[in-house]
Amino acid sequence: MGPKKVSGKVSAQKKMMFIELKREIIEKNEQGVRVADLARQYGRSTSTICTVLKQKESIKGITPDKGVTIISKLRSSLHEKMEKLLMVWVTEKQLKGDTLTQGIICEKARAIF
Repeated sequence: MGPKKVSGKVSAQKKMMFIELKREIIEKNEQGVRVADLARQYGRSTSTICTVLKQKESIKGITPDKGVTIISKLRSSLHEKMEKLLMVWVTEKQLKGDTLTQGIICEKARAIF
C-alpha cells in the first residue's frame, strides 16, 4: 500500500523508529550534535528528533521483550505485564504444538487485560 494522495499531493508515510536508533540519536545529542544535524543525518524532521529527545528518560528506561525492536507508543506497566503474560501463554501453546491465529491471540490478550 503506497502513500495516500491528498488533493494531488502525496503525503509522507509514517516511519517507525527502532529503539536502538532512538538511543543512538539521544547519545549523539548528549555528545553535542545539534537537532538539525541529527534530522538531516537520519532523514527525519526536527520535530521527530525533538520528540525523541523529550522522551529520552522513558526511552533509556525501556527494556523491550525479546524480539521487540519497535515500540510505537510508550506503554504503561500494566500493558507491559499483560504483554509478558501473553508471551508466556503463546510460548506454552507453541510448545504444545497448538495452532494459534491472530483472533485467538487477540481474545487471550483481551481476557488477560
